Amino acid sequence: MQSNKHPAIPLQLHQRMKSKRTRNRGRVACLGILLALLLTGSPASAVIIDRVVATVNNRAILASELREAVEMYQHQVGQNMPQMISDRDKTALRRRVLEDLIDKNLIQAYAEKAGIEASDEEIDRAIQEVMTRAHITEKELREALKADDLNYDEYRGQIRDQLVKAKMIQREIRSRINITDKQIEDYYLDHPDEFRSKQGVVLRHILFPLPQSPTPEQVETAMQEARKVRQEILDGKPFAEAARQYSRDTTAAQGGWLGFFRKGSLSPPMEAGIAGLKEGEVSEPVRTPLGIHLLEVDERTTGDIRPLEKVRKSIQQKLYEEAAERQFENWRKELRKKAHIEVFL
Repeated sequence: MQSNKHPAIPLQLHQRMKSKRTRNRGRVACLGILLALLLTGSPASAVIIDRVVATVNNRAILASELREAVEMYQHQVGQNMPQMISDRDKTALRRRVLEDLIDKNLIQAYAEKAGIEASDEEIDRAIQEVMTRAHITEKELREALKADDLNYDEYRGQIRDQLVKAKMIQREIRSRINITDKQIEDYYLDHPDEFRSKQGVVLRHILFPLPQSPTPEQVETAMQEARKVRQEILDGKPFAEAARQYSRDTTAAQGGWLGFFRKGSLSPPMEAGIAGLKEGEVSEPVRTPLGIHLLEVDERTTGDIRPLEKVRKSIQQKLYEEAAERQFENWRKELRKKAHIEVFL
């Protein structure tokens, strides 16, 4: 994972579609949703507040939802779109975005039926991982989101969608994927330039988080816990095992794996903490705005092509993600075939 870019990694800030769902109780084609008649009972006084542009099984997609999604898409790719586009192009754009909304409805409905969801705690941990990897505070993250015209609640919604999708891939698709050693070796031989390293370091970490304004007692407690764990590692406990056991960060499940960082890209406390460490050595406790870290130098790179064994895990992950996306696309198409979809554009 090469993830030291500001603001948000690896989770992306590019799908800005807020969920404003209503249920359509009767497949009514092209009929507006009417506000209740005024006391006069006059039909002329009825107010149309929205209309259905598509139904997905028993769910309705409203014109207001589509309009908002189109605006978000245009904002996202605005720099690459001409300011004036033809009516035909506008219609094609609306249809493209509507297709995305239909898929989103299908996936969310399936997830709900299967009981797949992301808890607030899981979302909090995922956002914490974003901040850890980007070396930013919550305030800096919020400022970056604001600069991108995205509010914090919308961002949490995006994170929730990504976590649910990841769980669905894990449940429905993982068993269909098998990455072999030959596939890994073939990829390595076919893409040598991808593994020509820049000067930098590959890190793992264990995080003992602190609140935003910790007391001296809280800092000292975290420091003592970090020193205790560090001693266990020095006494022979594998760092990855210690990370899975003690780290209170979403990277714990991956043995604290943070990935590659170019020289000079780490925060000053982290740079100082790993200065002079050789591969396999562990830092003293390092304090950052996120908490107390133990850092292990997994690898130092010098600019040469890295050996296969050093990159085997990253190739396997890349091939897995590519295969998972292909399988997910096939699964999505199967989901569509089984659904009742009507479009009223």
